[in-house]
Amino acid sequence: MEQAELKEKILAFLKTHKKAVLSTVGDDDHPTSSLMLYVADDSLTVYFGTRKSFAKYKIMSRHPYVSLSVIEESIDPLKTVEIRGKIEFIPDDKTKETLAAFQAENTCKFYVCEADDFVMFKVVPTFVRWLDATSGELTLTSLT
Repeated sequence: MEQAELKEKILAFLKTHKKAVLSTVGDDDHPTSSLMLYVADDSLTVYFGTRKSFAKYKIMSRHPYVSLSVIEESIDPLKTVEIRGKIEFIPDDKTKETLAAFQAENTCKFYVCEADDFVMFKVVPTFVRWLDATSGELTLTSLT
């Protein structure tokens, strides 16, 4: 599959889903994962929100590299996207407009956005992999 076609397939998959599992590694070198609501832009950059009081914010402030997975909810056919990248926090003066754009695309109830310590961030991809078993065989393809 051509890279442009693969990117479009991944983007379409990301746009039809609302939840991802975000994984970080803490100071103790132990992994931790969180279920997150997200939106993705056309460059496959993924946007999230959280609270500064949550452990994931503290971990990402010190260790900005993360992995996230978006998984097809049905088991068959198996489809998933893995994105690895670096966290960039959205500046306070851009949070309101970023949140508005987020909520326009992801209409799930966003529990933390009214908190005083709410913050948004994005994951800029450094690695993207698509796993698809639609054909009956499992294929793994990396976007370069």
